[in-house]
Amino acid sequence: MTTTERVPAPKFGRAASISPASYDEAENSVEVIWTTGASVRRRDWRTGNYYNEILDVSPGAVRLERLNGGAPLLDTHQDSECRNVIGTVVPGSAVLRDGKGYARVALSPAPDDASVVGKIRAGIIRNISVGYVIHAVEKTVKDDGSDEDWRVVDWEPHEISAVPIPADAGSHIRGADNDGGSVVVITDPIAAACRARMQALQNALPAIDIVPMGADTMIARARAFGADPERIPDTMARILETALAAVAEAGGDPIEAANLAYGALPRTLDFGANERGAAYGAAFVLAAR
Repeated sequence: MTTTERVPAPKFGRAASISPASYDEAENSVEVIWTTGASVRRRDWRTGNYYNEILDVSPGAVRLERLNGGAPLLDTHQDSECRNVIGTVVPGSAVLRDGKGYARVALSPAPDDASVVGKIRAGIIRNISVGYVIHAVEKTVKDDGSDEDWRVVDWEPHEISAVPIPADAGSHIRGADNDGGSVVVITDPIAAACRARMQALQNALPAIDIVPMGADTMIARARAFGADPERIPDTMARILETALAAVAEAGGDPIEAANLAYGALPRTLDFGANERGAAYGAAFVLAAR
């Protein structure tokens, strides 16, 4: 049983390599290996936890349209000005072969780019970094508690850059208008199983008839903000039921119960951050009693 979650994500980068021996003087181009799919240790920007990112380098996992449409070769990922474009991917040259990604890059003949291009031709600059966005991930949680494996099963290279030092394995390359990049669909089998157990516990609880303290005041405030006051009792009942189920699932651990309650409520218009926060607090208090 699995669950999926859509979250915003930055653009990522990976170190790769240029093959100076592949330089074609007639076409002023070189071949690059822009991915090997190797495992890279990264840090989850949402939780702070580390995980192993593994790129799936199969035809069904990599979107090559941007590269084969003539994606740019940039000077150290600087994408804000046209003068930083020092080459382009030769249209149609990006391919996947033997678990690696290859492409041929046409270098700029412009005098302003002669210094960088000359160093690439001479083999002085050998490092490149591919910038890509992730569209879908499959998570695998390990029984021994070690770092999770995040297999990237849908991703899209956007550009290739010549760099003096390969990007750090955990670095993020800001892009896509610098607004957080793409939206990632994360498939998490463990979260789904946990939610299913909590739902079963919640269903087994007796019906709760809640008469909230200060209900008149709460309804008046809700009406002032345009909310439907008739939904308040139902919402509070759902919050308390979720908190009780989380306490049972966590075995009385306040922190674990609070985190479970927060994550169990659906992310809908009816259950926003305030409602999830209320479930978090209620579960903590109930478990700590």
